[in-house]
Amino acid sequence: MKSISKTKYKKLEKQCVELIIENEIIFADEIFIFAEISPSEFKLARLNESIAIKDAIDVNRAKLKRDLRLKWQDSTNATLNAALYKLVCNEEERRMLSTSGGSKQTTANELCTQEEFLKSLKEMGEGLENAD
Repeated sequence: MKSISKTKYKKLEKQCVELIIENEIIFADEIFIFAEISPSEFKLARLNESIAIKDAIDVNRAKLKRDLRLKWQDSTNATLNAALYKLVCNEEERRMLSTSGGSKQTTANELCTQEEFLKSLKEMGEGLENAD
């Protein structure tokens, strides 16, 4: 198969980066919704390896994560608060969250129900209150 010229590559790359920024794209395959390039042409041109395109997508993802995190922080929803806490807690706190009543330790791959998680948060809070 024939490769494209450096000029054409730069033009396509610039177009993709502009589309990513303008449309807040966070997945590379969303580019094809807006660009006049097919997935096969994109791969043939090796745009899937473009650092500029990857960086633009990473910036959009970081912005989205920040926006979600700020919403979670202002929320009174216990599930969102617990998810945010898991993002910001240290390893010791994470380990304490993963235990249920101090008797059973869960492995990193084991998931607990929302009810179990909230119960462990409550127990952890009670333990901190009684520590003084």
